[in-house]
Amino acid sequence: MILKQNSKINLYNKLFGALIKNGKKAKAKKILDKAFSIASIELNTPINIILLKIFQVLNTYVEVKTVLIKRRAYTIPFVITLPRRVHLAIKWLINAIFENKKKTSFTVKLSVEIINILKFKVSKALSFKQLNNKQAILNRSNIHYRW
Repeated sequence: MILKQNSKINLYNKLFGALIKNGKKAKAKKILDKAFSIASIELNTPINIILLKIFQVLNTYVEVKTVLIKRRAYTIPFVITLPRRVHLAIKWLINAIFENKKKTSFTVKLSVEIINILKFKVSKALSFKQLNNKQAILNRSNIHYRW
């Protein structure tokens, strides 16, 4: 499949953009670079391969949304596009880090989460993906409510 230059998705830049708070680019870049260097040393793989593997592990093809129909709320699975899949993977990764209540730095939390995802250990981001897929399977009978 041939992709145009404008449509290529750079996972590093997407993750970098999600980490920026109040315009502090330097701080976000430092956190991201340090976390990926720790994970790269631990896993003995290059950073670009780590990014690709994270996306492959957290990738999903359906998203569950709640839709109101005739004053009733239905949970409906929707097929999602590539940019939405990237967004969900990054969102799950960042939410997993924010839910980690350990007294360590954000960099260490991010690197530990990355390592756990790639080693298929207990990971909050993987549990978010599993919950999404479980909800999609349970509510597949509501697919006909999509427009």
